[in-house]
Amino acid sequence: MTTYSKFENLIHPFTSEEFFQHYYEKNYLHIARNNQNYYDAILNTDDIDLFFQNKSLQSNCLRVVEKGNELPAYKWTHRNSSIANNDTLFVLFNQGKTLIINSGNSSIIKLVNYCSDLEKELKFRLQFNIYITPHNSQGFAPHYDDHDVFIMQTTGTKVWRLYNTPLELPSRKQPYWKIKDQYELGEPTFEVELTPGDLLYIPRGLIHDALTTHTASVHITLGFHPNYWFEILQEIAELAEEKAEFRKAVPNGITGESYQSQFKQDFLNLTQSLINNLDLDEILERKFDQYIDSKLSEDQNRFKDSIQVNQLTLNSVLAKRQNIFYKLERDDENVYVNFYGKKLDFPRFTEPSINTLLQSQSFAVKDIGGLVTDEGKIDLATKFIQEGFLTIEQIS
Repeated sequence: MTTYSKFENLIHPFTSEEFFQHYYEKNYLHIARNNQNYYDAILNTDDIDLFFQNKSLQSNCLRVVEKGNELPAYKWTHRNSSIANNDTLFVLFNQGKTLIINSGNSSIIKLVNYCSDLEKELKFRLQFNIYITPHNSQGFAPHYDDHDVFIMQTTGTKVWRLYNTPLELPSRKQPYWKIKDQYELGEPTFEVELTPGDLLYIPRGLIHDALTTHTASVHITLGFHPNYWFEILQEIAELAEEKAEFRKAVPNGITGESYQSQFKQDFLNLTQSLINNLDLDEILERKFDQYIDSKLSEDQNRFKDSIQVNQLTLNSVLAKRQNIFYKLERDDENVYVNFYGKKLDFPRFTEPSINTLLQSQSFAVKDIGGLVTDEGKIDLATKFIQEGFLTIEQIS
């Protein structure tokens, strides 16, 4: 039986290589599956019901829209409060409004875990919004997104229309509303009705809209948020700021012509020198470090671990949290483990022991290598459990 990665399961029957070579940032991709339960392990109607049973939903978790017009939060929150009035939300839904759960990967546990798995594979930030649209309704007018999206139809059906691409690969600073009056929308170039289990990939910049007909609809929009080439240039600018020669003032209006001419030549020479000596791997590592620092903690079974950790023995079996990102650094005296935006430091002689923790997916406390004593092994394991790096598989 073939085992697919999370991403390849998402785009099945296409491979990752096929997708990134032929579709990513280039062309839309529609996959019809005729399998209404395809996404049940990610999201189903019971998950939505459970979400709305929460009587303390904050307004920033939700949006209410109709044909692109967003309803102000005060119209669907409790009086003088930022807490959503769930009854009002359902009244609005029955009136034709679309309900949007922002960042469902932060509030719906199956999406939390799925997002974590997928980010581990792709190594950049993802966001999952959930769109709940009543029958015979439209949430948004035609528009494009400034990031690539995957539409995962989970409940009901929805008709999607794709138009043209007026601006190639727009950034966050180039939203559709800024340019929409400059271009003719024209007729749709592709139209499809998504049914549960179907997928539609829409590259950023491709104008689209969607509407329901005879059924209500729930779909997940998975948004890609990778690093872009221009962001690498921004990192280079930060490197330039660290050099005194780039911190000089640009010539002003009363400086002589010869001075301004010299500035232009010096600036071009300095910039060329900076580029020639650039370590691109170092720049990419800086960006990845920023991503590691931004990652939220993996907390599955963490409470259970916390109340058992003082019962650790040498026979206890531990595991590195499956989707954790970390970075190991060292200097002459210490070794450092960076994860969850924090840095743990240990004496350099403990590095062989720490490597056991980092490189083994599952291990007994007694098998921690290095020079530490049995008591030291338990202390080291306890520290990494309390910090959320390790989890307990078997206490004894």
